[in-house]
Amino acid sequence: MSSPSGSYSLRPVRTPQEWIAYHAIRRDAIFAPLLPGQVYDERDPDEFKLGNLPHVLVRDGEVLGTVRIDLIDDAQAGLRLIGIKTDRQRQGHGAALLELAEKAVRALGRTEVVINAHPTSLAFYLAHGYREGEWRDKGPVPATLIRVGKRLD
Repeated sequence: MSSPSGSYSLRPVRTPQEWIAYHAIRRDAIFAPLLPGQVYDERDPDEFKLGNLPHVLVRDGEVLGTVRIDLIDDAQAGLRLIGIKTDRQRQGHGAALLELAEKAVRALGRTEVVINAHPTSLAFYLAHGYREGEWRDKGPVPATLIRVGKRLD
């Protein structure tokens, strides 16, 4: 992959400022434009479940993106609510986030990634090696989303 992920870091959310940025990105880049009418809940129990790991993408001290890595089973992880700040989209940050999230999944001992993709992001995931299909996950695919997956090398 050609993204310069070396200048980025993907890390667990640690500070109050990172939590504020994490929630703001998800609210502004995902819920407002893609899930109208669905209220974003910063205290959603899924955020605090054991094995659900909120992360931020940081570059030059700026939080640019979010992903929650959910450990589904011994082989599989789900990437949830992947988002990039609205004013920083379409600049390669999403590709860097995805590359680093896949590295984190490998480091956590998982070999398969599952994403419930919004139709507007499907082409992005397909371009990065994800495929539609019968990917396992804990729950059903939400009606407005498309499940994609990828086996990691």
